[in-house]
Amino acid sequence: MTSKAIQSYFKSYHDHYRGLIKLGIPVILAQLGQVTVGIIDNMMIGHVGTQELAAASFANTIFWLVIVLGTGFSYAITPLVGKARGRFEMNRVGDWFKASMWAVLSMGIFLSVVIFILSLFMDKMGQSADVILPAKEYLWIISLSIIPMMIFMGYKQFCEGLANTRVAMNIILIANLINVIFNYIFINGELGLPAMGLNGAGYGTLISRIFMAVSFFFVFKKGKSFKAYGEIIEKAQFAIKDFIKIWKMGVPIGAQLVMEASAFMLSTIMMGWISVAGLAAHQVVLSISTISFMVYLGLASSTTIRVSSLFGENKIEEMRKAGWAAIHLVILMVLIIGLVFLFLRNQLPTLFSDDPMVIALAAQFIVVMLIYQLFDGLQIVFGSILRGMSDVNIPTLYTFIAYFIVSLPMGYFCAFTFGLKEVGIWWGLPAGLGTASILFMFRFIKLSKSKLKK
Repeated sequence: MTSKAIQSYFKSYHDHYRGLIKLGIPVILAQLGQVTVGIIDNMMIGHVGTQELAAASFANTIFWLVIVLGTGFSYAITPLVGKARGRFEMNRVGDWFKASMWAVLSMGIFLSVVIFILSLFMDKMGQSADVILPAKEYLWIISLSIIPMMIFMGYKQFCEGLANTRVAMNIILIANLINVIFNYIFINGELGLPAMGLNGAGYGTLISRIFMAVSFFFVFKKGKSFKAYGEIIEKAQFAIKDFIKIWKMGVPIGAQLVMEASAFMLSTIMMGWISVAGLAAHQVVLSISTISFMVYLGLASSTTIRVSSLFGENKIEEMRKAGWAAIHLVILMVLIIGLVFLFLRNQLPTLFSDDPMVIALAAQFIVVMLIYQLFDGLQIVFGSILRGMSDVNIPTLYTFIAYFIVSLPMGYFCAFTFGLKEVGIWWGLPAGLGTASILFMFRFIKLSKSKLKK
């Protein structure tokens, strides 16, 4: 292919690049802002002590395994709203809002019960006795944020279905500032309060998430840009079939994310079998990798918005182009972010810990992380394309194969059979992510071709 042909090829995707970037930048900033809450917690906790960082790692792993089900569940809202908007069925947009808010509230209650039950079994998961008690107390505090977090996600995903991605960004950025302020006060015991250490970080996170839900409620109720939708929503009727539809789509999407998160949770638990330093380093690198993950997830969210709208308008060829444009962009992002992590692999861990063993192990993990970054970006975006097409059941099966048949066994064998120890657990991750990205890609190609023939 000549350089002119290559230039012409990429030029044909220009409008999709621009549309995805325009939608994606606020989502990426919002996602980065959201994960910054956890990263700031880890930085502050890490300097309190290695044991506290290990406890936070253990508790956060359990918490995010559960809350990721709720997050994925809420993702069903965006394509349903986006498809209705693409077909100019505004009455259905109102219907989806009412069903969505009841759906996320019911899921929030369910997840709160699950977290409480899991907390009762934390001492059975093979972790150090010194880690379990502080981890359990911290988990109980942050679990109080589940319901406000789900309410926020309901509003956020509904607005993304309307191609409004800026409101969530603004709320999350303010919430981050609130989190930092209260973390500092509670962890260190400022303003005459007792120093709470790890628990102080939990209370700071709880306050910031309550703020996020309350703020979105008032912005949606009083904001001028939502006035027209408010009138539509007032006339809308709650329909149990819409509520069930969200659950039928949301649970498989949530299950996909849970299976991916489970691979990381079980990797964390296996890491705890080897050493406390390995567990702390694992949390450090997961925090670092979450930065890039949220960039890819932001692009994926904008991809779902664009794909679902074009799918609703029955513009299948344009929908395919939008999907491939997103893949081009994520590959470019992976290359840029990966080079930054590679050059700073010895410096980044020092932001989280002063322990030389933790820093050395984290630097090794980062090298493996660079390999799986590409597959991580690809599987996130291909998965978002399939969600935009309302395809959720087969991808759930593919996700099970990728993480439970490929990723976890390989990580276990590398660590305990082949003697690679801590770093061996990390080698299972790129294998699973690579499997998922390949399976999702072929699913997208097959579905889009079949839609074109109709």
